[in-house]
Amino acid sequence: MDIKNVIDKVFKAKDNALGKLHHKTDTRSLLGDISYMLDPQDTEIVVVRGKNCHIIFTNERAGERLMDVDRSDLCKSSFAKQFPGLCEKCPNGDKSKSYNNDPFEMTDTSGRTYSIRRNSFNWTDGKPATIFIMRDITHEKEANERLYALAYIDQLTGIPNRQKLKEDFALIEEDISKNKPVSGIIALFDLDHFKTVNDTYGHNTGDVVLRRLTEHLQANSHFSDRLYRLGGDEFVILFTNPSEAFKSHDKMRDHYSAILSTALQSYTLPSISVKCTLSIGVSFFPKHGYNLSDILRKADIALYQAKAAGRNQVAFFEDHYDTAQKFKDMYINIQPILMGVGKTFGYELVDRSQGNKDKDKDGVVTLNEFNRTLDALGLNDIESKHHYFIQYSSQLQSPAVLKNLPRDKFIVQLNLPPKITAAEIKQHEGLYNELKGHGYKLALTGLDSANPIMELLSIADYCKFTPKDTNRNRQKLLIAKNQRVRFIATDVDSLEDFLTAKETGFHMFQGFYFNQPVEGRKTKELSPLKFNYFRLMKLSSTDDYMDFRNISDVIASDVALSYKLLRILNSAAVGLRNVSSISSAVAYMGEESLKKWIAVLALRGIAEDKPLELVRMSLIRARFGELLAPGFRIKRNPQQVFMFGMLSLLHIALEMSREQMLEDIPVAEDIRDSLLSRHGVYSDLLRFYENYEYANWEAVSQFVEENQLDPTMVNDAYITAVKWYNDLTNSMH
Repeated sequence: MDIKNVIDKVFKAKDNALGKLHHKTDTRSLLGDISYMLDPQDTEIVVVRGKNCHIIFTNERAGERLMDVDRSDLCKSSFAKQFPGLCEKCPNGDKSKSYNNDPFEMTDTSGRTYSIRRNSFNWTDGKPATIFIMRDITHEKEANERLYALAYIDQLTGIPNRQKLKEDFALIEEDISKNKPVSGIIALFDLDHFKTVNDTYGHNTGDVVLRRLTEHLQANSHFSDRLYRLGGDEFVILFTNPSEAFKSHDKMRDHYSAILSTALQSYTLPSISVKCTLSIGVSFFPKHGYNLSDILRKADIALYQAKAAGRNQVAFFEDHYDTAQKFKDMYINIQPILMGVGKTFGYELVDRSQGNKDKDKDGVVTLNEFNRTLDALGLNDIESKHHYFIQYSSQLQSPAVLKNLPRDKFIVQLNLPPKITAAEIKQHEGLYNELKGHGYKLALTGLDSANPIMELLSIADYCKFTPKDTNRNRQKLLIAKNQRVRFIATDVDSLEDFLTAKETGFHMFQGFYFNQPVEGRKTKELSPLKFNYFRLMKLSSTDDYMDFRNISDVIASDVALSYKLLRILNSAAVGLRNVSSISSAVAYMGEESLKKWIAVLALRGIAEDKPLELVRMSLIRARFGELLAPGFRIKRNPQQVFMFGMLSLLHIALEMSREQMLEDIPVAEDIRDSLLSRHGVYSDLLRFYENYEYANWEAVSQFVEENQLDPTMVNDAYITAVKWYNDLTNSMH
């Protein structure tokens, strides 16, 4: 009897009202199961019934299996023999047990894996029977296992990788968010002196050391199935336990200290003389954080404490190590350094800790001490083609920083004291030469043109002069005599400052002179090239319904404009892909979101012949405020906050007053009032942006406190806004 006849008879049974199946399953669903599962190459079908499970039907594939065993009409002594345990899962046997219809997996005696579906129904003669549909999934399982290994298993050591750690910890995060009583530790460790092994004996030998290390740790029952490789010689051990497992935090710490200490051994090979030990940094959850990035960062800080204390030991994170604790009274911003009116050379990272007298005390980690702390803050995300000026710290000479910090990107800034002795000059000279030997570029601040200290100036690559040094003739002479050094004028915050510094001979200019309005100028006529952008700004700034037909007409009239908008909409900053028209963008994003991106395009077009920093500051203000809006004590409209930030400098790009600009742009009344007065809903945001950009941290702290914002959130929002701007800019190039 072939399967087609079986199906036909099943349908006839239904039509004759004889085929009402058990468990509310109708004949068509059974047919669907058969049609779906049936494949002559990998599917076997068997139908049994009766107390002794007589086989009443097999398809061709199942029949071939029975040809290789002793023929019998009883499933137990023939077919089920090939699938140990199948009888226990058969609803045809013990009627007292309940069975569901979910598929299950089983391995036959040859080692192949099958996905099995079972169902009970009435056979064509009206009597009950059970059908098994068995599909060979061996190759599918093997392929899935290979894909799993590629995605989640480190190929060198065979242990789970960083991605698997993320997914495993995501389950813990979910439990923590639901207030389930779960706690544990992240132990981050690496091999001391491992770089020496690689450099001396080669990476192949280093790979063998890593494999031997993981084999040793996996053999320890404490670490087996808890070990992850992050990359290089960095590993993580993850322990979880019920929160009530320990009477106190100290008990928990002592418990894990004893376990982790068993890993503190020298790891080497018979053929090499270098011995590697372990430095382990530990953080606790949820005590030190609720998400993996926070907990890993704090374990990383503890790891460096272990190294600083002499290596081959376990160090536990303490709150006073944490940079984030200091962020409650510290922020960071990025001040531009330009080569002229429009071209940006780089940025100085300005943070509140630069005035902290205790920042170099032992045991206190500051922003400038670890390049990994820079990573934790997200400063690697704001790297671009530009250079970054960072304050000197002794940790810049540590092996880890020298290995990882891109010295072609970061310029070390050294601040000279007001009065310096000959002995101190000699000491500084030695330090500068040492830094130069490591490949760093150096920038000096605090020099006086009357006493430039030529021993130090001859080593420097850049030199900054502050406004206190007002003797322009001396500066001009000094610049002319030192052609190798690039001189930077600081605090250039007006066009007059810029022109004076340029005439003196300065090569670069630090400040915000490009965002100062030109007083007394009448409304400037827009060029034809800018007119379409201005029309878009007007259409997208309205607080009323946005007329997409008019917008479409404006964009369609300019091929370049259409192209630029589509580039923005398909960029990483927006997050869409393959958007090919405004109508599809409206469908994907909604009107309010699309308004924002059309306004972004319009701003870039209006200010395209202005300094790039003008656009950059406007967009960072817009995104910065939008991210902060939900955190205010009195909530603010994120869309309006975004538009307010964008418009805050637009009048400068248009070379007109704010009043003149707002005569033509129909913004919401709250935005208009805030731009034109000090008493609008968003007026305080304008002062906040300015204070943040000029690093007036006391005023920033006061604003944050008054609005009950989380200081760490403020810092993170600024970094996120800068990264967002970079993503947007990259998409447009």
